[in-house]
Amino acid sequence: MNEKKVFLFVYLAAASGYTNASFGVAYLAPIIRKRSYDVAVISITYDMDDDDFIERVLKLNPSIIGFSATAPQFRYLKRYSSLLKPFKQILQICGGALATLDPYTVLRETQLNGVVVGEGEKPIDQLLHNIENDKSIIETEGFYWNVNGTIKTNTIPAFISDISQLDFPDLSIFEDWMVCNCNNELEVMLSRGCPYECNYCSNKAFKSLYPSVNGYFRTPSVEYAVELLERLLHRHSNNSKNIAFVDDLLIANKKWFADFAREYSKRIKLPYRLNVKPESITREIAEILKESGCYLTMIGLESGNEQLRKNLLNRMYSNDLFYEKCKIIKDARLLLFTFNIVGWPFETLENMNETLEMNKKIKADTGVCTFFYPFRGTELYKLCEREDLLVEEYAKTNYNSEPNIKLTNVSEHECKEMQQKIMSFLTGGKSTEDFNFSNECLCG
Repeated sequence: MNEKKVFLFVYLAAASGYTNASFGVAYLAPIIRKRSYDVAVISITYDMDDDDFIERVLKLNPSIIGFSATAPQFRYLKRYSSLLKPFKQILQICGGALATLDPYTVLRETQLNGVVVGEGEKPIDQLLHNIENDKSIIETEGFYWNVNGTIKTNTIPAFISDISQLDFPDLSIFEDWMVCNCNNELEVMLSRGCPYECNYCSNKAFKSLYPSVNGYFRTPSVEYAVELLERLLHRHSNNSKNIAFVDDLLIANKKWFADFAREYSKRIKLPYRLNVKPESITREIAEILKESGCYLTMIGLESGNEQLRKNLLNRMYSNDLFYEKCKIIKDARLLLFTFNIVGWPFETLENMNETLEMNKKIKADTGVCTFFYPFRGTELYKLCEREDLLVEEYAKTNYNSEPNIKLTNVSEHECKEMQQKIMSFLTGGKSTEDFNFSNECLCG
């Protein structure tokens, strides 16, 4: 029997306000174990001391370290990968949105050996197969490598079209509080992808990795989805009172969702919240949501200015339609949470105020307002680049505390002040516990 080695994930989420467990990492754990590795995770949700980081890594004695990171975590990726440079025996790789959207910068400015571009199941399995059989890893599909300063690229394998073929994700590798949050919500992602192509979201860039792609938005079978929930609830039965579906748009396939909701009502029976889009809301869907236990829908307004949404964000619904769909939600006696963003390119103070006024008009129960972040690979990043609106690359760590681009029509102080004003209305003096949702920032 092969001696087990250690594959260590370093999950970077410092100062982000987003600390729930990574389903992307959890899906990789069973694949890695089948290759005779033990799997461990160090979750960096705060600014971990350098010595503490090295001590924890060396105690686990990994042969491979896989960082998982988004763009705001780039500074931490540089820092922690540099700390590992003296340990040549450790293969350093990275996956996730940052590595996928900007692999060349990541490889050139960190001490990583390679990055996974796209979804990780096939590349990681092939990498471990090649290592196990003493084959060169440089040709591994789905990986880009830094070979003595030269970037070696490889083709990207097709994504897994049927999620139900995968072993269930293993979230036990994360601390319990990252799976079931402080509001006793079990946080779950069942689907992959999104059928929409908003100009500020990375989904379009991810989809473009797979030429002639069909079916990029995927749901597992209903049975797989419900059994996954049952398994998670069995493990977290003592502190799970609600479920938070963090999928981009779980209701995108209405037929699938109706079937899922029926089984959910029979076998799970817990209150839940989920993300919706105006285009996906109908009276029938609202009724299904209510009947199956949904208590809160989270919808992306983003900006209350209709022309800004359409021309800049590629969100094509009118204010009248948005109001109509929110009324359907309210009529179904569902709480209404809105996602809002300020600090868009060329946004004015009047535009921001329209966002506030729209929230008042629809009578939003609660919500969040963050600052626009220009993710590489998105249409709005390209616009900011053309118009010289970008600040120092990767200088910002999150989208919760300050604007992330050069503002043209308002001052930074005015933008922050407006964000606080919108947040004040949305929270209304109530704590987040009143609505059973945590402080993560999701796409809406």
